[in-house]
Amino acid sequence: MESNEKETLPLAKATGLLRQLQLAYLALMKKIDKAFRENGINYTLGAGSAIGAIVHKGFIPWDDDIDVLMDRDNYDKFLSLKDKILPENVIFKDYFSDNSLNVLLGKIVDTSTTMITVDQYGRKTVSGVAIDVSCFDSVPENKIKRKFQWLNSIKALILVNGVAPQNHGKLIKIYGNFLLKTTKNKPKKVKKLVEKIKKYNGKSNMVAEMLYLGGNKIYFDKDMFSSFIDVEFEDASFMITAKYDYYLRKRYQRDYTVLPPKDKRLSWHNCIYLDVNTPFKDYKENEI
Repeated sequence: MESNEKETLPLAKATGLLRQLQLAYLALMKKIDKAFRENGINYTLGAGSAIGAIVHKGFIPWDDDIDVLMDRDNYDKFLSLKDKILPENVIFKDYFSDNSLNVLLGKIVDTSTTMITVDQYGRKTVSGVAIDVSCFDSVPENKIKRKFQWLNSIKALILVNGVAPQNHGKLIKIYGNFLLKTTKNKPKKVKKLVEKIKKYNGKSNMVAEMLYLGGNKIYFDKDMFSSFIDVEFEDASFMITAKYDYYLRKRYQRDYTVLPPKDKRLSWHNCIYLDVNTPFKDYKENEI
């Protein structure tokens, strides 16, 4: 029988492979934070990383990544400077530079490491430790235009993922399968859809994570990206929106300071292998 004794913070740190993975992410994030600050690029820790920073002063013990969020202006600024500011052995890639990716989030990758993950569809990915950078775009005030923007987001995300969403209703699943079978030039189609999604930037006071299936219907005030503070994270200090409480309560629709039930404390990315000393390109060559 599970004890009713109230847990106190801080909880014990993760152990084993998960802790090794967290420390690899931390090392990469320190490099990224330095590059962003030196070049005037604002970002905020997001999702579980934001909860970890505020509640745990670092990683949530069962979390297996670091989430970074930007508004469109800072994201585009980063894209224009990435080749100059990222340190040695760190690269940026997204779907448009690497069509093998099944997300529209940007990825900052430590090429000197190897990480193997398996997604919910059983697809194995061999890459370096990679931090996702998610962009928030403006959402039109007009409800009809907003619906069309959302539909464009759904189309783009289905085409990139290559699999129809399984948990977003039967209609979306049927439409997704149809879209995947009938679309010929997927990268070209996705690019056009993303341009349609972006066209409202600067024309609205609302923003959303339109290029992420879990966030394209959660609308935030754009002022969430107007001011930032430093927050303790493990042995480092990273940026977070000054409106982190507003963001997290709206993002999760609950009191994020309350620990979830133990059966909900899950790692989502299913890392099955980590080597922080071998470049993933070398691993792939040796695997063949």
